This record gives sequence, structure tokens and C-alpha cells, in this order.
Amino acid sequence: MLDKIAETPIEDIQGREPVRVRTKSPLLSVVLAMREGRRGAAIVEDSAGKMVGIFTERLLITKVDHSSQAWLDQSVDEVMDPNPKTIEESHFIREGLAIMSGDRIRNLPIVDADKRVLGIVTIRDILKHVASH
Repeated sequence: MLDKIAETPIEDIQGREPVRVRTKSPLLSVVLAMREGRRGAAIVEDSAGKMVGIFTERLLITKVDHSSQAWLDQSVDEVMDPNPKTIEESHFIREGLAIMSGDRIRNLPIVDADKRVLGIVTIRDILKHVASH
């Protein structure tokens, strides 16, 4: 049974529509969008809609200097991860779990063959899928 679940394509998991922000978005607006969307991450896109990075709750805690309120206006592209891990929609749950576990991440963008972001899957989404089987 677990083998069958592990071989499920990641696209079969009910992922989430990601929060999408532009490169020069101020962190305050990014954090508010993440809170409103109830997401732990935001996909950072250029003006053409191409993913150029990811901003996560972890980055908010570890990379943002909270010693003054200047961070509120800081541009997201200054603190985003410019090389986020992704998974193609045709890859399997086991591959997604390996990436998430190995890189200690909770939010994994799902991309198509052209690297366009289709959605985002979280560790919670995978656990929910496994529990439903």
C-alpha cells in the first residue's frame, strides 16, 4: 500500500495555489499576502511571470533584520531564495518527500517541463494524502 502511495505522481496530490509576488514587492505586502492566503511561502516572479525565487516563513525569521521597522519596506528579492527546489508535476511523492526531507523544506513548488509554476505542495498536503489512503 505504501509503495503505491509513494509512486503516486505529485500532480495527483491536491496542492495549493501559491501566493505570487513580484521581485520588488515590499516584505510587508508579501507577509500580508502569505497570511491572507494562509501560505507559508510566496513564489517570487519577474514581470513576465517567471519564478525567480521563493520567500518562506523560515527566511522571514532567519534572513530579515527585525532590529528596526525598515524591513517592512525591504524588497523581497533582497532576502528570497533565488534557487528554490522544485518538483516536476510528473515526478512521484517519494521524490517530493526526499527533496523536502533532504533540504529541510516544507513548501515545494510544482513546475511543468518548462519550469512554470503550477502550484505548491506542502508537507501537510502530502501527509493528508497519505492519511486518506
